[in-house]
Order: sequence, then structure tokens, then C-alpha cells
Amino acid sequence: MIHLKRILIVNFYEISKLPPVLSLIDVLLRNGYELSVVTFDKDKLMNRYSDKVNLYILNDDMNVPRNFVSRKIQLREVVKKAMENNDILWTTTDRTVRELGKLVYRYCHVMQLMELIEDIPYFPGQKIIKSHLECYARKAFKVVVPEYNRAHIQKALWKLDKLPVVLPNKPSNLNQFDAIPSDVEDKINKIMKMNKRLIIYQGVLRKERPLEPFAKAISNMGDGYALLIMGNDSNGEAKVLENKYSCVKSIGFVTPPYHLKITEKAYIGILTYVPEYDNKFYQSVLNPVFCAPNKLYEYAGSGLPMIGNDIPGLHYPFDKYHMGVTCNLSDVSDIEKKLNIICKNYDEYKVGCKTFYDDTNLDDIIVKQILEE
Repeated sequence: MIHLKRILIVNFYEISKLPPVLSLIDVLLRNGYELSVVTFDKDKLMNRYSDKVNLYILNDDMNVPRNFVSRKIQLREVVKKAMENNDILWTTTDRTVRELGKLVYRYCHVMQLMELIEDIPYFPGQKIIKSHLECYARKAFKVVVPEYNRAHIQKALWKLDKLPVVLPNKPSNLNQFDAIPSDVEDKINKIMKMNKRLIIYQGVLRKERPLEPFAKAISNMGDGYALLIMGNDSNGEAKVLENKYSCVKSIGFVTPPYHLKITEKAYIGILTYVPEYDNKFYQSVLNPVFCAPNKLYEYAGSGLPMIGNDIPGLHYPFDKYHMGVTCNLSDVSDIEKKLNIICKNYDEYKVGCKTFYDDTNLDDIIVKQILEE
């Protein structure tokens, strides 16, 4: 058992795209830990912690693939210096571990993974030379993953001695906001003027998250419903759906945690995950099957009953807590039927959402199961 109170969180990723890291920071601070954080932060989200956390904001040039060698050197120097005054090194992503390499062996290392992953290339863009993440995991003080099934799969894949700790992607600061930015207020006002029951999808837009079946079903439900898409539309998918279906409204990416002010205005939440066999993100093909999204908790915390396709990562929590229903993505009539079931039993599903949300105690998991066990 350890009781070390000084922690360096290293997040070699844009922090606005990883709400679980913000939750981690909040939990550690309220439990009296002294924190330092290394991260990318183009949206300046870390400004709110400037008087509470020792910050090392990484230059955007370090995130350019051609700067692969120099960024490793720079990052490692930052971490070595910061660890002179810290006891625990907490990495948040597989890519972060790749960048730090064997340097992590020098410290008490908590290795957090946001996705189910087998390995990643040592050099960006190539497939032959691997990073051998399993070696770092085997020597880590703790390995942390966001979902129970993933913990067992990761243990088997990497031949770990211990089961990784399960830390769900639950927001720690739901409905706790600073002043709402004007652009978010504008979006809220616009969607409220629609005067419709909003069935929302929030998150990344790519092939493994199909939305058109839902657009088709919602378009059949009458003028009182709309599909609201909130996420970065870099591939233009949301725009295509918006042009094709009059019920679809896309509002783009909203910086966390302010996106939750829009979530709470919705009526039902959509979760959709299918395996992607030409995955460019080096995640296991099983990753979407055992999903553990922030939005499962964000929807539940906002009181939104959910609909999603039939995968274990949704089927079991929906069934246990009676907070949502699964549907057949290839059958539009089934999606429409399941949406109507939610509408008819709405209050029951809202109660299930609250039970699910309240059932996870982040403080106990992070402090007692990860840091002190």
C-alpha cells in the first residue's frame, strides 16, 4: 500500500478531447493530492486549474508527425524535470507511454488506457516496428481501463499478472460550470427554438458510429422529433445527413464540459458502435463491442434514456439498470419501435439513469483501488 500524494499526469493528447482526464484531475484535487499536469491544451481548458496545478502546456509543434524524434526528447526532458518533485507518474493514453518509452520504468507508474488496444507502431505511419506496450503494462504499478470486459481482455492479451483496475468514464463535474461561453449560449437558444424532442448523438463521427439508420427512423416519427448531432464533423458526415433529412440538425463540436449544457436539453441519447476492420487508430476490433464511452455517463447524469445497437457494452448496463434499449441497426422499423418504447416508459428509464450514474464512485476507485491498494 502506498500513500504518495504528489502526482504527475502526462497526457500526450489534446485534453479537450479526453474528458476523463479532466475528471481525474478533479477527483485527485478534491482528495488532497498535489498535481502537476503535462498536456496539449489549445482550448485553454487548464486555465481553470492554474492556481491549483503545476502546468506544463505542450507546444502544438510537438504533435506534428515529422517531429517524432525531437518531441520524444522534449517530452522526456519535461517529465524528468517534473518528476524531481513528484512521486507517481500517471500516463493517460497508449500514445503517451510510447513517447516516454523506458523512462516510465524509473517511476511508480499508473498506466491508464482509454481504448482497448493490442499495440501501436513505434513510429507514426508504419506497421512493422511495434511499441511493445505490454512490457510497460507488466511493470506498471497499476494498469487502468474504463470497462470490466476490457480489463479481462487486456489482461489476457498482455499476459498481465493482475487484472487492470476498472475506472469508468464518468464525469466528475456534471452540471458544475463556470460562465457559459456565448457561442454555447447561442447554440442552446437555437436548439430550444426548434421546439422538438431532441434525440441527441454526441461524439466522434466515423464509420464505426453509424447514424443514418437513426436519421431514417426519426424522420418517420413525425415533426415533433429531431436528431441533434454534436461533434467535430471533419469528414462531412453530419452535413450530408443534415442535407438529406429535414429532421437532422448538426451543431458541431462543443468544448467540454460546456457540451453538457446542450446534452441536458435533449430527450433521448444515441450510442452506436460497430467493429471497424480497417481501423486507423490501432484499437482492437473488439474496442467498440465493449464500449465504455463518456456519453453513457453523460447521458445518464443528464437524465437521458438511451438507445443503442445490441453489443455487450450497452446490452448489459441497459438491462441491469433499465435505462435504455438496444435495437437492430439494419432494421429502421425496429429503431422506431424501440424509440417509441422509451417514449411510453420515459419516467422509468430516467430513474434507471440516475441509479446507474450514482452507482459509480470515482473517488473510491481512484483513491482506494488505484493509489492506496
